[in-house]
Amino acid sequence: MPVMIKTTFPAGRYHATPWGRYVNEGVAEWPPSPWRLMRALVAVWKRTLPELTVPVVHSVLEQLAQPPVFSLPPHRVAHTRHYMPWEKKGPADRTLVFDTFVSVDRESAELIMGWPDANLSLEQRKVLDALLANLTSLGRAESWIEASCCDQQPEWNCMPSRVDSNPVSVLCADPQSCFASDYYPVLDPKKLAQGKIKPSDWLFDCPPWHLCLDTETIHSKKWAAVPGAQWVNYTRPDEFARPVRRSTRANSAVRPTVATFLLDGPVLPSVTDTIQVAERFRGALMSRFGDWCHDHADDAAQYLRSDESGRYASATFSGKQADGSSMAGHVHAHYLPLPWQSDSNAAAKPLLGTVVVYARNGFDPAELAAMSSFHKLKPSGDSKRRSSDVNKSGHELRVQLIGLSHGIESNHAILGQSAQWQSVTPFLGHAEIGDRNRLAYLRKGVRREWKRLTEQFPELAGIELIQIEELAPAEVQHRGLPQAREFRRIRQKHSYQSPWRPGAMFRLVFSKPFAGPLCLGYASHFGMGLFEPV
Repeated sequence: MPVMIKTTFPAGRYHATPWGRYVNEGVAEWPPSPWRLMRALVAVWKRTLPELTVPVVHSVLEQLAQPPVFSLPPHRVAHTRHYMPWEKKGPADRTLVFDTFVSVDRESAELIMGWPDANLSLEQRKVLDALLANLTSLGRAESWIEASCCDQQPEWNCMPSRVDSNPVSVLCADPQSCFASDYYPVLDPKKLAQGKIKPSDWLFDCPPWHLCLDTETIHSKKWAAVPGAQWVNYTRPDEFARPVRRSTRANSAVRPTVATFLLDGPVLPSVTDTIQVAERFRGALMSRFGDWCHDHADDAAQYLRSDESGRYASATFSGKQADGSSMAGHVHAHYLPLPWQSDSNAAAKPLLGTVVVYARNGFDPAELAAMSSFHKLKPSGDSKRRSSDVNKSGHELRVQLIGLSHGIESNHAILGQSAQWQSVTPFLGHAEIGDRNRLAYLRKGVRREWKRLTEQFPELAGIELIQIEELAPAEVQHRGLPQAREFRRIRQKHSYQSPWRPGAMFRLVFSKPFAGPLCLGYASHFGMGLFEPV
């Protein structure tokens, strides 16, 4: 019976470099070469199904030696860039590496490779099914595939051609020589008997076929062509003008509510600059979202502001509805920079190495796309800032989205459960007040903020002061946190209207445990008034 092999790509990517091309040339192999597939089946046979005999496997692979035809799914060629350790000039040396791949839809893309003239018996079909069931990757290790035999007859759109003016060369097996052994290395019987064969001279435990020659041997012999293989010109469909996209309207019940970003750079900001970093992060993410909308105008009409400004905005990121009014209920995004303490310098102030973006109603696909493409956090561009405001948090930082989760599924401490919560950053009042009534004002502020969140939190049973503007007690010093008075506490847009706001750190006791995050007070969407479970 004819052979049809259906392949899907669970990761939505196929990573492989064509034979004879260097990885940093940025060229991706597409379609997957039949030569690569046959060698992969040999590897699967020897590693997972050693009970199969050489004649049985030979009879199956012999049917796949002819150049096949393909039904290719819609695809795009893309790449990422990485600086990998090189250490040629020292431990800090890095080299730029291009990771080129073919991107397809991970849910619907099916690549079918066919041999219409093959004639497999029922027993041979079972052998091929077993080999394909154990084949988990093709090309690079991260190029995951699921392969199986199928009986469908698709429309072939990639096939051998002698008339295409711009063909793509595909490495296929040569039916006349792929199972021959003319070029297969032969070990010297005298050295073999004397035990003088180096381990590097041994090849894998496989039949002496040209198909089984290892790459190191092929390169070391400097043969003009790969023994047992041939280049075949194929006609191939062009990349699709637009990538396959899912609808930006998704069910909010399955939306992730927590996005975790990693910060990196020559100088990380101090935890005392939490509010400034959160403001910069929000502004940069909103800008990234606007860029995405301009690039995908057909899918972004729902985000167009109704004030005739021509701008796009995400209510989740900005906290503003389409008409410019503020959202109620604190359902929009909280930007929460989190501190981490260097083990090598426990006495130093913690630095901000992570930003958690939390939104109770979750992020839709358009917002997720913007977050995935967010890679750089530039310094603040406000030229009117006072000189005292220019500090370490103004350095450019690299940003990488490293995780999406749903609330308590995240491993962040601030999303844990407890009936007692203590301050990570100071709770700030919404207005200035004299020193005399400062503590009473802040306690009332905590209770007032709690009443606004009665649907989310249980009864507030007690408020214990940890520190206010005075020196921090030993407990706070032990936790490695700075004093409350050291934190920047004014948002940039308020910096010339209210130069100082009172702040304190508390321990809150509730009637029963609940899950975080818990953020209260002024700039609570910018990392201030953040509590963690005790």
